[in-house]
Amino acid sequence: MVLSKIKDKEKAHPYSRKARQINRAMHKETSIAKAKSERINAALGRGQKIVWFRDNMDKGEEEVEAKLKKKMWTMVELRQLVDVYLERNDEEIETILAKKEEGKNLLQKESLFLQLVDSEVKEAKLAGVEVPDLTNGAVVKTLRAWDGDLNSITTIKLVTCKPASIIPIEEEAKNSRRGDSASAKADKIPQLLTEQQAIEIATGMAVN
Repeated sequence: MVLSKIKDKEKAHPYSRKARQINRAMHKETSIAKAKSERINAALGRGQKIVWFRDNMDKGEEEVEAKLKKKMWTMVELRQLVDVYLERNDEEIETILAKKEEGKNLLQKESLFLQLVDSEVKEAKLAGVEVPDLTNGAVVKTLRAWDGDLNSITTIKLVTCKPASIIPIEEEAKNSRRGDSASAKADKIPQLLTEQQAIEIATGMAVN
């Protein structure tokens, strides 16, 4: 039941059935409001990220005619753009860290900001980050025309992409694992007996 429809709420005894009904209604409304707030915050965060890619994907080509601008990106180029996206807060981070090195206390919002940025970068390197699929020409065209309306955000296809800076590290780790595996297999292969060892085993006598 909706809280506003419960009559005589003020007169309800703390341990009465109506009081329990009021508590359930309040809990339900709180849960609904929390879920709605989380959805809005998620949509805003996604929207801000897409706006960044829309506004930064053509950096260096601002003066180029629209018809001459890139129609799509390669996956390598998209990964490089993800690196730039993850570095967008570097200047602000440097300012905060400089303040910390001077022995000044950080504001709560500054400490929280550092934590959020660190979490974002770690997640991007581990699992990737959802970004507009610029390897798709249709998505690029849609993104350029997008006016920032969150209601139409679903028309922009996203793809999970890791930053380019992490790829060499992953390749090195894979090669290292391959090398360890090959070495382990080689250790398991029995060594061929020399002619002398074969004679000693067959005769039971040491050969000088």
